[in-house]
Amino acid sequence: MIAQAKGRPAKRFKMVLEYDGTRYSGWQKQADARTIQGTLLAAAAGIFEGGIDIQGNGRTDAGVHALHYVAHLEAGTQLPPEIIRKEFNRLLPADIMVMEVENCHPRFHARHSCVGRSYLYRISRRKTVFARKYVWWVEDPLEAGAMAEAADLFRGMHDFVSFAEKPELKKSTQVLINASRLHEEDDLISFRVVGSHFLWKMIRRMTGILVEVGRGNLGVAEVEAILRTPTDVPARFTAPPSGLFFEHAFYDQKEFEAFLAEINAGP
Repeated sequence: MIAQAKGRPAKRFKMVLEYDGTRYSGWQKQADARTIQGTLLAAAAGIFEGGIDIQGNGRTDAGVHALHYVAHLEAGTQLPPEIIRKEFNRLLPADIMVMEVENCHPRFHARHSCVGRSYLYRISRRKTVFARKYVWWVEDPLEAGAMAEAADLFRGMHDFVSFAEKPELKKSTQVLINASRLHEEDDLISFRVVGSHFLWKMIRRMTGILVEVGRGNLGVAEVEAILRTPTDVPARFTAPPSGLFFEHAFYDQKEFEAFLAEINAGP
């Protein structure tokens, strides 16, 4: 631990992380499981004295990865952001990295201040040795055109009750999806979905339904029906977490709108 004077007033920092979620039971700290938040808090205890708080922009499921995940740190310290970043990376395991640390307003909140989030799901058409932890290998032939047509149905405001896990049913299951696009390149099919928030397991179930469309087991009209009428069909086809990445968190409305314009105008 770097020597610090006691009694420092708490300061808030914005942190940008990337992590491989394979070994972790999701973001949220748990008493009996290894998590991203818990691992960060353990590292922070080796850097700071006194109370420490780390909050993320949302929870990710067990096994899900992150490319640009934002959290905020609150600690009583006079250490500059770059030293904090280096100290975290010295103490963290190799599958979690702090990419940026910066001073932020005391009222900045990683979750409440976030105006938009994007996720990326990667499906491989072939068995891959080196990327196996980061894709879902689907052996069956997939019709990407039909999948893209079905993915477009998710865009807009819908009740995603059919895609929600039971605990989520205690709150609103209405979600606005700003972008839902499928892109095919060589052996890789990428599904990107953007919105203000998402329900637990929602994106993995959306992906599972798209794969069933690609396999020819579901039609576009059946996906429309799933969006209109509550059903447990999506739960039966929940995609594995390995292919899912939290892609980006947005805190500036203009930046978010520019990202959406680019995605919705893409190929």
